Amino acid sequence: MENELNILFWLGTFIMITMALMVMALLIAYQKNINAYHNEHLKQQLKVIIETEHKQRARLAKDLHDGLCCDLATIQNFVALYESSKDKEVKEMALEEVKLGLLECYNQTLSLSYNLSPPLIKSNPLELIIKNYISRINKVSNISIEVKANSQSFELKELVKLEFYRILQELIQNILKHSFATVVSIDLNWNNSSLVISVLDNGIAYNSKLDYRESSNGLGLSNIQTRIKQINAVFNHQILDTGNLVTITFNNYDY
Repeated sequence: MENELNILFWLGTFIMITMALMVMALLIAYQKNINAYHNEHLKQQLKVIIETEHKQRARLAKDLHDGLCCDLATIQNFVALYESSKDKEVKEMALEEVKLGLLECYNQTLSLSYNLSPPLIKSNPLELIIKNYISRINKVSNISIEVKANSQSFELKELVKLEFYRILQELIQNILKHSFATVVSIDLNWNNSSLVISVLDNGIAYNSKLDYRESSNGLGLSNIQTRIKQINAVFNHQILDTGNLVTITFNNYDY
């Protein structure tokens, strides 16, 4: 009887130790999977950030080259004309052109600085930021752009506001350059824990899926996709009989 009890005791002990080791092994495996998931998620976030920054630098370089550098070269030519000419009227004309050129360069520099880091982002709600941007666009374009919003239901982090601002900048610039639209409506629909931004235009329809894959189309939609991923939002594009409808859905719990 004593031998049987000893056997049962050691058998039970062995089973308990084996089960404990199995539980520990499962926990270690689970923790490794969790760590691997987090590492992969962090790698993806870092990749998105690097891609976005690279595209921003490329765009800034293009803006500087095509805008500011060309204007400075023109100013240099007028300075050379002023120095070489002995005609009083020509010198006065050249000096006036230099003044106008410098003013244009100053305005371009302000615009580039504003686009890199809009001063309104940190301390203002998204609706005001967007309305401020659209008011500037309406002053220099023939397109009628309207912004509507219901009551804001939760606060957005500064990075989220900045990404939304950049996305809307990209969408509006695409409409201005490519769509031939005359009317655009931007709607901010706040719910308890989500925000849906809709951009409706009456311009030419386009294939957003194709545009995402093709970086040479000039529409910049790959930049939008990168920013959408950055804030875990959902992008949807519908081709309508009267134009395009883009919706961006952001869930505050997912970020």
